[in-house]
Amino acid sequence: MSESRLVEEEAARSRGERTAERLREAARQAFAELGWRATRVEDIVQRAGVSHGTFYTYYDNKAAILSALVEDSEAAFAALAAAPWEADDVRGALERVIGGFLERYRADAMVMRTWLQAARDERGFTRLYVDSRALFVDRVADHVAAAVAASGREAVPHPQTLASSLVAMVEHFAYCWLVLGEDHDADEAVGSLVLVWGATLNALTGFEVVKLS
Repeated sequence: MSESRLVEEEAARSRGERTAERLREAARQAFAELGWRATRVEDIVQRAGVSHGTFYTYYDNKAAILSALVEDSEAAFAALAAAPWEADDVRGALERVIGGFLERYRADAMVMRTWLQAARDERGFTRLYVDSRALFVDRVADHVAAAVAASGREAVPHPQTLASSLVAMVEHFAYCWLVLGEDHDADEAVGSLVLVWGATLNALTGFEVVKLS
């Protein structure tokens, strides 16, 4: 293949990437303004300033373009869940993980809202959300199980169920704060959630896993 042909193909690829990003940005705007159910492909192409034909060159429907937006958010959350949960102390680790989750949620609040709306209608989005939160639930469950094992206690809630409850607390708080618009201070938010998580872990083990004062 000639060098000029390679240059032409690279230029076309770059134009295509810019068009796809333009469509995704238009979809962000439409979903933010109209919500999942009310948004039509027409609303997206109007905001992008392109034709329906251009839209369908890149995406099959509005679910496909939301999937592209969700994919970016899911990857960011997965990276946070996979990162080492280490700090000088357990409280520091909780502050970093919970704070990181809230910051990620803040950055992607529109996508999270639309994703949850779509999950009511599309089983694919439901499954993806459950799988995404499971990354955090499984990590928390492992830490809970390790703490309980160190305590020697047996009559405690199942680690997976307890972990799901703790993760749900952070998720719903993030939704009420960053999507519904409750008024909270970021430092107070992290501190309060760490306090509840820490008190739970301390009560489970019978010793001070998390320093609360």
